[in-house]
Amino acid sequence: MPDPDQVAGSGSLSGPDPLVIRNARILDSDALVDVRIDGGHVVAVGAVPAGREEVIDAQGGLLAPAFVEPHFHIDKALSFPGLPAAMTQAGPVEAAVERTRLAKARFTPDDLRGRAMRSIELAVGHGVGTLRAHVDVDPVGGLRALEVMAELREDCRDLIDLQLVAFPQESIVRDGAARRLLGAALTSGADVLGGAPDVEEPRDRRRHIELLVELARDHDVPLDVHCDYSYDPAQRDLLFLAEQTVEAGLTGQVRAGHCCALDAYDDDVAAEVVAAVRAARIDICVCPMGNLLLVGDGARPLGRGVARLDTLLANGVTVAAGSDNVHDMWFPFGRLDPAEVAMVTAVAARLWTDRAARQVFDMVTVNAAHYVGAPATGAWVGSVADLVLFSVGTLHDVLRNAPGRRTTIKRGRVVGGSESRVWTRRGPTWA
Repeated sequence: MPDPDQVAGSGSLSGPDPLVIRNARILDSDALVDVRIDGGHVVAVGAVPAGREEVIDAQGGLLAPAFVEPHFHIDKALSFPGLPAAMTQAGPVEAAVERTRLAKARFTPDDLRGRAMRSIELAVGHGVGTLRAHVDVDPVGGLRALEVMAELREDCRDLIDLQLVAFPQESIVRDGAARRLLGAALTSGADVLGGAPDVEEPRDRRRHIELLVELARDHDVPLDVHCDYSYDPAQRDLLFLAEQTVEAGLTGQVRAGHCCALDAYDDDVAAEVVAAVRAARIDICVCPMGNLLLVGDGARPLGRGVARLDTLLANGVTVAAGSDNVHDMWFPFGRLDPAEVAMVTAVAARLWTDRAARQVFDMVTVNAAHYVGAPATGAWVGSVADLVLFSVGTLHDVLRNAPGRRTTIKRGRVVGGSESRVWTRRGPTWA
């Protein structure tokens, strides 16, 4: 595999030369195959004759679709401020909200760009080809962060496809200026409208959803809503969102993230909500890492971070999994690595079989691609050549982050990668 120090950097790049990957394993097969890439697409899979193209010997490593990161707060990433003692008396979510408000008032364009660029480098290095980024748009920060991310979307287009979600972290019911800012964002760089009814007073949450649906319909943009974040069986925002989606004629155009309350419902209520989600064709994105840390009452130590995943899957709902936050005021950990997200999803949902490994891998690849409206990729003829090559050969080794190398391929060009290894030192007492 190529040295990661020799791969392409950011900026505009010329068209990719033909590339052949030899001796690769692809999903659902133990056979070794060659894959030829030309013009940014996979053009042959099988035994590929030798030519003058660049060749990578996979040596039995797994060649898989590039990861898709469906839910990430890029403007907050890598801004972890620590937790002042004065804030420890509040609950973890309340503390995060307050720290967010204080921090983003001080964000500068240079700070935003630097942290976002480091996040993009992490994502590309870990094999991400498409990333949906939620960016706060509200009276605290205005459009400043969105403007910076729109510039980065263009600067990094050869490395990664970046989608920008205009996300109202503050109320849009009480503050008409916040609604106007969202409208401005949708005409000046945002690809998707976001929302978060949990930020409102309980009496205003339905109105928040109604306003979002109106804006999405009027601007003809997809809608991606943070929904039912609290582990509260009384919350029904996802149900109302599904009903409003159908009523507004937006079936298939709405997505919902978190949905933690779904895991707290009794079986009858859960069945009603899941049926409504199916009728509205809403994809769900679970965010297990942050939700396991922040959400829940301790009654169910496992499961609350994955939104009743078993029921959703059994009913044919498309489920993706996202990183959410990385080393910021909401989550102090994380590496922007979808393999890590998939592993935590499996642990939280108690998914441990071979079939389950494939299910959680799909949540960060093909399901996540469907969630963000990106084309599904893979090592099949005609596919866009957004791929990641692992030096390990099995999904379980990928999900446990076994030592080895990843190589990220974007539209047929090697654009990044990562490598990990272990070593030991024999001492005098060793035989």
